[in-house]
Amino acid sequence: MKYPLFITQHGKFEREENALFFVGELVKRAIPLAQVEEIHCLSRVSLTSGAIDLLSEKGIPVHFYTTKGDYKGSFINDASPRGKLHLAQAEHHLNPEKRLHIAREIVKGIQNTMAFTLSRWGINPIKLNSVKVDGKTIDEIMGKEAELWGHYYRYFGKSIGVEDFRRTRRPPEDEVNALISYANAVTYGLAFSSAIKAGLDPSIGYLHSVSDRRHSLPLDLADIFKPLYVFSTVKEALQEDIFSKSDFVKKGNAVYLSREGKRKLLSALTDTLRRTVYYKPWKRSMTYRFMMDYEARKLKRHLLGRSAYRAFAPWW
Repeated sequence: MKYPLFITQHGKFEREENALFFVGELVKRAIPLAQVEEIHCLSRVSLTSGAIDLLSEKGIPVHFYTTKGDYKGSFINDASPRGKLHLAQAEHHLNPEKRLHIAREIVKGIQNTMAFTLSRWGINPIKLNSVKVDGKTIDEIMGKEAELWGHYYRYFGKSIGVEDFRRTRRPPEDEVNALISYANAVTYGLAFSSAIKAGLDPSIGYLHSVSDRRHSLPLDLADIFKPLYVFSTVKEALQEDIFSKSDFVKKGNAVYLSREGKRKLLSALTDTLRRTVYYKPWKRSMTYRFMMDYEARKLKRHLLGRSAYRAFAPWW
């Protein structure tokens, strides 16, 4: 199976014959391309022309982030004609009824993964399950999503022993929020990659409106899987007590991860993404990471009129 590769050191990728190497200040490491699905660079990383050629040949996308984890851009070699799919995407966004169906299903998917993770932690999410995902406008659907996250944050706080947990962002104001914010940013990058691999235009979303600031479709996909990817990883990492004070940096009221803190979190997140679950229809196992890819493909089939899109729901 192939997995995402996270780079947390400054350096560059270069090609030597048919092999790819990452060269940092104190390290030179061969990259096993047969095992790599995508590369996420969370430090200052450059690509030589030889590396670009090799990555293009292998069809491996490379995504770039700021040192704080915010998505910057991607290198993707894809010249496939996708005009019909992108037109269908636009039509489903512009048609209120069609957009509302997809947005509603996305929020149902968010609710499903929230309830699943909470039940695995021994929590009966009564208030969360009581929320009926309905509404006649996108704003009303987004109101339901906000209500779900409000319940989820409170349940999550109790699960880690923080009764008054409050989600803070831009900037995160404590260590737990620093972990969540960084993992959320990486999950956005994963969702961007899933959208691209499915042939979808990342700029056209359904729950989130089209924006000049960020691609909206990755926001839609990422929100479905944050409980499964981000909060499960953060909770387990806290339980295992893998972080120390030196893994965080305080700047005024903001708290960020140090380089070592990022490495530890990404290692834990990679373990989560590599987990597999048997999927009976295929008679084989599926990784957590591939579940997001599959969700993007389900949306693609819906847009092309091949099958109706239904929200992701953990089956195990």
